[in-house]
Amino acid sequence: MAGNKMFEEVLRIHSPHTYNSLTKLIMAMASVAKNTGKKTLFGKDKGQESYSKFLTTLKVTLQSMVLDSVIKESTPDDQVLTELGKKMTKFSMAHPNWKDAYVYAHHFFVVNEEDAISVIGRLRTTP
Repeated sequence: MAGNKMFEEVLRIHSPHTYNSLTKLIMAMASVAKNTGKKTLFGKDKGQESYSKFLTTLKVTLQSMVLDSVIKESTPDDQVLTELGKKMTKFSMAHPNWKDAYVYAHHFFVVNEEDAISVIGRLRTTP
């Protein structure tokens, strides 16, 4: 299934840092969706490692959005979530093949919106 090249080009041109970080964020979300509840041969929790990487990648995405002037440092956390949702919607139109990642994103950012806002706030204030 091919994506829409127009959405990809618009994202790349108008917010190049955000586009690059969204690429990594989508892969991290797909990893969380795939590894939740799994352990390695030696008993290490794959889900926890994936979630930790997702949080790190989300923080970089938020910083990229500031660099691209999608948001400001002073933007309230709930508005940051809204802007991230808009970018992710455009990204999903450009790259629709990441179904597991988009299902996880919907669960994390929409179903658990209050928790997502809290996580965004925490990630924005920690160095």
